[in-house]
Amino acid sequence: MNRKTLLLIGIVFFIAAVILVGSKIYSSYHRLEFTNGNIIPDIRLPNQINDTLSLYSLKENIVLVQFWASWCGPCRMENRSLVNLYSRFQHSQMKDGGTFKIFSISVDKNPDAWKEAVVNDNMIWTNHVIDLKSTVAKTFNVNSIPTTFLIDQNGMIIGVNLSALELEKILEKRKK
Repeated sequence: MNRKTLLLIGIVFFIAAVILVGSKIYSSYHRLEFTNGNIIPDIRLPNQINDTLSLYSLKENIVLVQFWASWCGPCRMENRSLVNLYSRFQHSQMKDGGTFKIFSISVDKNPDAWKEAVVNDNMIWTNHVIDLKSTVAKTFNVNSIPTTFLIDQNGMIIGVNLSALELEKILEKRKK
């Protein structure tokens, strides 16, 4: 190879590297962060009968927003714990008002598998939605599942990816 060809290849690699690094920096600055203290935006997705459910319809309650899928083993195990916690706290009045609710967001691509998992896991709460294109999951930077956000009665995040024991302690403290 001659010098011109080597120089041209070097310039192409340099430009590609600059574009790659620039896009990473750009996306990191434009990525929304959802952590304790942030107000969660409304989420509107279809439920099992294709009606749109809104997360904000549950305001004035403590709500666990759960991202999961039927094919996810750890999610299915977490569902057992959530069923127990929901059964225990669903009717408990909270100090700042409301009760405990769960807003489950499936990232399944197969609606039938999602519906079957809800039944099989005995997920007794009524707020089940599906994010078929994972647009909401992407907005929330959900890179792995299960992922959860606990929000208070004002929509403020008060916990992220809490264990069942941590969630239970928070609910006990907030219970009247």
